[in-house]
Amino acid sequence: MKRAPIIPKSSPAITPAATTAAPAAPMVDSLIARVGAMAKGNTITLPICGRDVKFVLETIPGKLVEKATKVWAGNERLQDLLNEDSLDDLIPSFLLTGQQHPAFGRKIIDGIEIADGSRRRMTAILTSSEYRILVGDLDDEQMDSLCKLGNDYRPTSAYERGNRYTFRLKNEFNGNISALADAENISRKIITRCINTAKLPRDLIALFSHPGELSARMGDNLNRLFSDDEALLISTTDELLKKRQSGIVYETEEIIEALTRSLKASKGSASVAPVKREFVPGAMAQYKGNKVVFTLDRTKISKDCIEQMENILEKLEKLGSR
Repeated sequence: MKRAPIIPKSSPAITPAATTAAPAAPMVDSLIARVGAMAKGNTITLPICGRDVKFVLETIPGKLVEKATKVWAGNERLQDLLNEDSLDDLIPSFLLTGQQHPAFGRKIIDGIEIADGSRRRMTAILTSSEYRILVGDLDDEQMDSLCKLGNDYRPTSAYERGNRYTFRLKNEFNGNISALADAENISRKIITRCINTAKLPRDLIALFSHPGELSARMGDNLNRLFSDDEALLISTTDELLKKRQSGIVYETEEIIEALTRSLKASKGSASVAPVKREFVPGAMAQYKGNKVVFTLDRTKISKDCIEQMENILEKLEKLGSR
């Protein structure tokens, strides 16, 4: 596998049913030499989050992988975005030689829960290949650590990270982006861009061969461009999806260009003067697209009328804060 972690080749070789202590936690580019040659039933001990965990290698027949395993809920990678296009770096090697490097997981009541290896899992399903998993007694902290390790060598997309940031912002940080940025050790700008990217329709993300093709900067830009015309974004996305399903392949730049072109065309065709309506002298409404702008002239409209309008808006504000 292209981006599998590797442990230094100086480590002791693995022998059937033997337990080997690892000098360090599994790191990116540090696993091949130690587990690449393992067979079913072999064991290995690795420190995860500072605690030694004994892993046993298990293998699942290709036709049973989907039912016998599941991806841990804490894994931010969106499984429905894993397909033949996004897994094109793994599928050829699976078909040629099978899975080279095991996933990591733990036993649960109805099977095995995967921490690191969700892409390999889906590849095994798509190719009907045997799925190899190192199974150990892992707690949630260790599962999370292994998930993050896996995402180091195949980073999740801005869209996927944005979903996680949105969840954490709401449930852990009470809307405080600065606190979340400190916890994630990244800038507020990146947090905001990813969150805005996550607001885009899921079907739009499915247009790309891999969700990582849409950067946080471009996702944020698209969200801003279409903030006032979500219906146009959805309809343009639907049109592109239909063409893609018919066999047309789009490069990332072509998708972005098609989306922005539709917005320009819409603005060009809708460049008519806004509709204005004067109810009484000093009270006017202006209608343009989905927006309505009210103008009240305090020299012509009584204070009581203005206060009534303010009361209506305050009621809307209270409803929106619920």
